[in-house]
Amino acid sequence: MNNEAHGTSSFATDESVPVLLDDYREQARAALPGPVFDYIEGWAGDGLTYQNNRTDFDRLLLAPFVMRDVSHVDLAATYLGRTSALPIGFSPSAFHQLAHPSGEAATVQAAHANDIPMIVSAMSSLPLEDIAKLAKGARLWLHVYLFRDRAVTRELIGRAEAAGFEAISLGLGCPALGKRPANLRNRFTLPEGVSAANFARRNTTDFNNPIYALADAELDPSASWRDVESLCGATRLSVIGKGIMNACDALPAMDAGLSALMVSNHGGRQLDGSLSTIRALPEIAEAVSGRVPIFLDGGVRRGTDVLKAVALGADAVFLGRPVLWALSAGGTQGVMAMVKLLADEARLAMQLSGCASPAEARRKVGSLLRWI
Repeated sequence: MNNEAHGTSSFATDESVPVLLDDYREQARAALPGPVFDYIEGWAGDGLTYQNNRTDFDRLLLAPFVMRDVSHVDLAATYLGRTSALPIGFSPSAFHQLAHPSGEAATVQAAHANDIPMIVSAMSSLPLEDIAKLAKGARLWLHVYLFRDRAVTRELIGRAEAAGFEAISLGLGCPALGKRPANLRNRFTLPEGVSAANFARRNTTDFNNPIYALADAELDPSASWRDVESLCGATRLSVIGKGIMNACDALPAMDAGLSALMVSNHGGRQLDGSLSTIRALPEIAEAVSGRVPIFLDGGVRRGTDVLKAVALGADAVFLGRPVLWALSAGGTQGVMAMVKLLADEARLAMQLSGCASPAEARRKVGSLLRWI
């Protein structure tokens, strides 16, 4: 019998092998307890910003060039004094052991194998020093906030310096924590055995966010650019400002001493109804005008997203939720496979658009991209 004539294929299929990044999301949904998946996937408010991060990539269309030599596509990205083979990194996410028992031990090995940066959350489920020892030479950045007790921030940065971290990622735009409806509905608390290894716990429960249960992790709504300048002057490491969403903040950010900026709305977990990151990127890139590297996270799910972001001025894109999806699906190997999938898609997108490198896409951006 001719199976194809009846609308089926004679070839066996393996639905367990992801072919799109969103396949990892469905595997994570199946593998994780519902409240844990909701915590990882969660957003602030009605999820408008979370949705726009994704749908605005779809509103940015490509006008490909043809008959260009794209026999060799170079995806290498150079910033902060080092070159990575891919314009991809891992955004900070707390409590990786929620997704997999090995937690950050698995994630860092995947980042190291691909020679891409991993931003380690101060709320990691393994101590900073242990993560660094597991992958010596890895591109590790520590993500911290200007906590109300500045000594806590300084101590964490000192530990990162001693452990060989490459840079500091400073959370901007977080004077308070956004409202997370899914956490509140689920009355979410950390499961037994998962904690923030770099903080002591206190006898407090706040279902909105488990960070409220950490001692000395209070955010400071009075923090200003003067505090950022002080922090930059107190460390020998490069400091990346994560959370820039308005071009008006680009100049004071650079004047404060930040070595790079990340366009980020924190995955739609903070202010609901804010711009998507891909919408905010062009104006911020214009304001920065090449003075410091620019990164972007939020909504990156396809190779074409990588192409669009680098064309609009990003030196690299960073992934948050997809890392935890892949981690839950397959540990280190799952994360490595996810990175390869996205890198292969990005390389193909470059070829099919007629651009042999991110720099070429950036030069041609006026003809390459169209908003609808």
